[in-house]
Amino acid sequence: MGEKHILELPGWTLSVCCGCGSVAEVWLGSDACGNRRAVRLVRRKLNPAVLSKERRGAALYRKLCGRNPHLLKIYQTGETANHLYSIMECADSLHVTDRSFVPDTLAARLERAPLAVDEVQAYLDPILSGVEYLHDRNLAHGDLQPANIVFVRGVLKIGDPGLVLRGDEEISGGTAGFRPPWKASGFEADIYAVGILIYVMLTGQRPALFPELPDRCCLPWIMPLNLISLRCCERNPKLRFRRIGEIRTALSAMDSQTVNGTGSISYVPNRRAG
Repeated sequence: MGEKHILELPGWTLSVCCGCGSVAEVWLGSDACGNRRAVRLVRRKLNPAVLSKERRGAALYRKLCGRNPHLLKIYQTGETANHLYSIMECADSLHVTDRSFVPDTLAARLERAPLAVDEVQAYLDPILSGVEYLHDRNLAHGDLQPANIVFVRGVLKIGDPGLVLRGDEEISGGTAGFRPPWKASGFEADIYAVGILIYVMLTGQRPALFPELPDRCCLPWIMPLNLISLRCCERNPKLRFRRIGEIRTALSAMDSQTVNGTGSISYVPNRRAG
């Protein structure tokens, strides 16, 4: 398999497969000058509708990704006889040998240890920055989840733009547990995914367990962020956050309440999101 990929991308040596999904593989690649990049490959044997979505998502995302520090850069896109490909920024490595490369992702960090509340807040700010930048330009990411959030020279970046769509379009696909259990627009799906990201970062739980809180959680510490998570995922659209700016406002209010000792944000969830 590796040799076939090398022949398909002249000028690039693809040495290690960093990850595989249902649609794409990501390989560690290097050019003749030794520049290391991530190379995302999508098989052209897939359903034409899937390929069309991939082409469109990459084209929409590439126009904007270099303008926000928290969106993973795409340097080049193209097609070969067997694949669509994207040449992207390479994530930092947690472990690299001749045969393996483990990228530094939010998923990998969550596997190592639970996150403290201040760490969750520190990760949220760049996530919201990248998502809001897309939303302000009428685009949605469509597949926010820990494995698609990477670190490049220590900076958090949102990657994997294969499902990028117009924000008011109905979402299709995405990652189980991070997509709404109702018909949703791209904007709504991203906000729901932000809520689940908060939940998994706060609790260390799988998204399927949302909104259950494990006994080990210190409720007074996590409750303000947990309430924000619940509002992102609220079934009732009148109670659900509609814009990333509303999440930012709630986070600012939470910080103010923490400083002033006035307690947590007031919100009673309508029902389970799942």
